[in-house]
Amino acid sequence: MYLSNEIEAERAAAWADIKESQRAGNVLTAKAIGIEYFELGELKQECLKLNYNGIYGYLPTSFIDTYEFRGIQNFVGKTFEFVVSYVSFDDQIFAANRILALEKSARRFWKNGKPGDIYPAFVRGVDRYHVYLLVSGVPTRMHRDEFSYVFSDDLREEIFIGETIDVKVLEINKPNPDLEIEGEEPSAEEKRAIEGNISVSKKALEIDPMSFINEYKEKSTYLGTITKIHVDHGIFISLEPRGITVRSGFPPGSNGARLQVGDEVNFKIQDINVKERRIKGLIITPNQNYKNKSNRSYQYGR
Repeated sequence: MYLSNEIEAERAAAWADIKESQRAGNVLTAKAIGIEYFELGELKQECLKLNYNGIYGYLPTSFIDTYEFRGIQNFVGKTFEFVVSYVSFDDQIFAANRILALEKSARRFWKNGKPGDIYPAFVRGVDRYHVYLLVSGVPTRMHRDEFSYVFSDDLREEIFIGETIDVKVLEINKPNPDLEIEGEEPSAEEKRAIEGNISVSKKALEIDPMSFINEYKEKSTYLGTITKIHVDHGIFISLEPRGITVRSGFPPGSNGARLQVGDEVNFKIQDINVKERRIKGLIITPNQNYKNKSNRSYQYGR
């Protein structure tokens, strides 16, 4: 009986929040628990089904974002902000609008945000070189150079639509709607100036492994783990204990056939260039040592 009363009180509080959101435009958040089709008058479209403290809501695809998505399967299990646009007490459901919530969040950001602030950023798109983010409702594009100190050839292998990552704001250029433009249509740069733009970095929140470069010595050997093998860029190795990434070529004629991601190798450092943030050396695998009676290592450093 106590549990039933507790649930009833939670639902009553949830309904109060939902009604207030519809009346005053308050922003709420809820987890997407599935995908269903929802009908409201002539509107029938695929929606994210939300669970707001026991009350079900529907977030239509067209009201998730102004960004065009190929699908919303990746959004299931993620949390979304929204403003309630419709309530049916008979059916005990509500309809949600995330675009309105993003607009309200963006207005707060332009008013209060400043460089150096840290925000959770929603991943709305990814290509090989960029992550397309929403930071408190403000859209931005982050290059892979700002994603991590660890090189990534293709960001689509590292991060996925619907994820949330923490980023640091590097620069803010507030909207300038009064900007005078030449011609009928603003250029891409003029549009960015009119709407405002920001730059952010995920890497800025990480510790630079190269700051520990003085812990490594030339002509010395260290344990490393292969993190990536790329046909064009070579073999990437994370050195113990600091995770400094070194890149090497393939041994002649092998194309890395004997090596796999996750293999531990011994890496002998030949040269450390602090200014260029580069380490060159020899990579020796246990199998190569065992099979090569002359104990001759392959040189991977380019």
